[in-house]
Amino acid sequence: MAIEKHFIQEGIIRSQVEEFLSRKIDKAGYSRIEIKKVPLSTQILLFVERPPLIIGKRGKKIERMTSELKNRFNIEKPMIDVQKVTQPNLDANLVAKSIATALERGMNRRRVIYRTLRAVMHSGARGVEISLSGKIVGKGGRSRTEKYLEGYMKKAGDSLKLVDMGLTQAYLKAGIIGVTVRIVKPDVVFPDHIDVLKGIVIKEETPGDNDANLEKKLPEDSDGKEVKK
Repeated sequence: MAIEKHFIQEGIIRSQVEEFLSRKIDKAGYSRIEIKKVPLSTQILLFVERPPLIIGKRGKKIERMTSELKNRFNIEKPMIDVQKVTQPNLDANLVAKSIATALERGMNRRRVIYRTLRAVMHSGARGVEISLSGKIVGKGGRSRTEKYLEGYMKKAGDSLKLVDMGLTQAYLKAGIIGVTVRIVKPDVVFPDHIDVLKGIVIKEETPGDNDANLEKKLPEDSDGKEVKK
């Protein structure tokens, strides 16, 4: 039972750290966090769109953040490593946040969704699905769900683990709208993938074809009779 409590406590701390960092560095284009325990320290990987906003001048901001994580969450020797997201249009979390921000600014949802679909597919994605759930039509309307899909998308099975998914909320006057984004990245290869070879032709020969071809190639004499060798 002590081991179970230990893992539960680690999960709670991880959730609290992620919530804390997502609020603190949201302006830097926060995507996700990975926490790894190494023999001498606790490594915290931050994936963001604009790393300079986190590091600060001469690394002062990241030093303050490291100290705050150590004192607030009792993390043993935290080491923060900031990684830049090179393709924001292929990161489901960043795409979901951009849609939520546009909706909060009052932009037309369909225009935002179709523009996002084109941007994601133009970046090389194999497929993308965007779902909106809540009071989408405005105040007084019923809650509903709208889904927009383009390209190839997996819906079931272990292949879902290979689909990048992002979740967030847009806070509007009419209520909260949930935004879910699923992206199949260009380098994803599903277990059921089959390669089809092109340009190979297999000709089946029936018995007697060789004899028929041989007879056609035999020369003829002046009388029209075939000359057999």
